[in-house]
Amino acid sequence: MKPSVQTVRNIVYARAARFDRPETVDIFEQLPSAVQCPQVPGFLETAMGTTQLPMSEECLTLNVHHPIDSSLRLPVLVWIHGGAFTNGTANAAWYDGSNLAARGCVVVCLNYRLGAFGFSGARDLGLQDQISALSWVRDNIHRFGGDPSNVTIFGESAGGCSVLALFGAPDARHLFHKGWAMSPSLGQLRTPERATQSERLLAKELGVSSIIEVRPLDTSAVLQAQGRLLQDPKDVVTMFSPTVGGDVVASDAYDLIASDQRPLVIGTVRDENRLWVALNPASANLTTDDVKSEFARRFGANMDAAWRTYERLRPESTPAQLLAAMQSDESFRVPAWRIIDGRARTGATTWSYFFTWPTPVFEGVLGACHGLDIPFTFDNIDAPNVEHFIGASPTHRHLVTSLADTLVLFARSSQCTWSPTGATRTTMQIHEENLLLVDPERDIYDLWIR
Repeated sequence: MKPSVQTVRNIVYARAARFDRPETVDIFEQLPSAVQCPQVPGFLETAMGTTQLPMSEECLTLNVHHPIDSSLRLPVLVWIHGGAFTNGTANAAWYDGSNLAARGCVVVCLNYRLGAFGFSGARDLGLQDQISALSWVRDNIHRFGGDPSNVTIFGESAGGCSVLALFGAPDARHLFHKGWAMSPSLGQLRTPERATQSERLLAKELGVSSIIEVRPLDTSAVLQAQGRLLQDPKDVVTMFSPTVGGDVVASDAYDLIASDQRPLVIGTVRDENRLWVALNPASANLTTDDVKSEFARRFGANMDAAWRTYERLRPESTPAQLLAAMQSDESFRVPAWRIIDGRARTGATTWSYFFTWPTPVFEGVLGACHGLDIPFTFDNIDAPNVEHFIGASPTHRHLVTSLADTLVLFARSSQCTWSPTGATRTTMQIHEENLLLVDPERDIYDLWIR
């Protein structure tokens, strides 16, 4: 029988004036109601029903889900939400940690500053917020039955990228003990030069000469300027995102991640970019020639071999879906492979999963799209509006077992239900029936990694 769970919401873990470092709060304090950090909500926020939450720059809060009357020191799971570092909130019903906590752990879901407020320049205040929240967990989680010496950080997309960024952040070194990164958007990690450029562009867009002059401006004015800067697709990924070699993430972060002996799980989904293809009406007009030109930009003289490989491994795909397949690998799987390979060379224990179960909604056009593994990881398949994303299927409970149960096992024991990846690129394919793969889709791997 699963234990009863209590949720304590809107706990203030830190305070920070605009563009200042967070100061961790020492006394226990709660806001009277949920808020979200200032943002322009995206598609997933609309789907999750969080767009009506009030916004406030005083948003450094977290929610704790914990079993009632536990006499044990339970493993702690700390969730870092995604949203391209520009949107999202820990208060989404999809991220309610109660069903995970009922498996015998304490779940913490945190908010952090986003967009221009959290990632202007190389200070990476949003990551500093995450570190401040982990400091709060270290000092306070025992009050909820949690074990501060057994903390697992997990996140998806920008949250997954945050997990890996924190592996490369010296100030976070002793604040967590293992990580679980879902579809980490590693392409968002930027250079200090790009961070400086981003800050200058924000100041210019607001008609001021420096970021200091942005401090007194209205929140709405900053958000409007942020929105204008994110209109250009080529700038959207790294306009507001973490900086390798900035104030938080070390310049040798990739080496640190590779050599870090703390256990790590990295998962991706097969059709990450299908979600954006489905949301973009122009995609329906893409021709084979259009997509081949995109392949030529990536693969050059090897374009024909790349095209044949993707046609063979992604059969029955439209031209737009083949483009999405290539971009999914470029943005998610290939960077994840590089992390896995680096850790294999140092002997750091790493597990990999590849989620390939396609959602049946919208006649299956989304495939196994970005974010599809979230409801199963939280065991929140009955949360509001989730059915519009995952549909109805007898496979749901199997997927919950594959992800939620394994996540809690990992938090408790530092083990998964399948073999570590090692030098053989061993990967658990999560589908209607799971299959342990060795060196999966080597042809695609060889196209990208030489």
